[in-house]
Amino acid sequence: MGIKKISKRRAILAIVAIILIAIILKATLAEEYVSTGIFLKKGKNNVELNFSSYAKNLVAYNPSIEYISYTDKFLGKNYGYVNVFGGIGRNFPINPGETYEISVKEDAELLIGG
Repeated sequence: MGIKKISKRRAILAIVAIILIAIILKATLAEEYVSTGIFLKKGKNNVELNFSSYAKNLVAYNPSIEYISYTDKFLGKNYGYVNVFGGIGRNFPINPGETYEISVKEDAELLIGG
């Protein structure tokens, strides 16, 4: 009898462990995308963004983006991130209240990770 109780406990523990692993994997792999309420037209768009992120993340959430560029008025420098070969250019921060030029392949709603 002692052997049966141990094997039942192990089975229950194994089932609980499998369920917990499935829950953790689902939470990790199921990235949510949230609408910014910004709609981009095919081609160049000058857009003031109201959230924080990075250029690389924005391209990852929006594969229709061809490039994102930004001019730092204080430093007088231009930065760009191109959506080719996994991303080329500087992965600059996206700051609320700043204007960015975003070019898209097709009309698209701008999404961010949730």
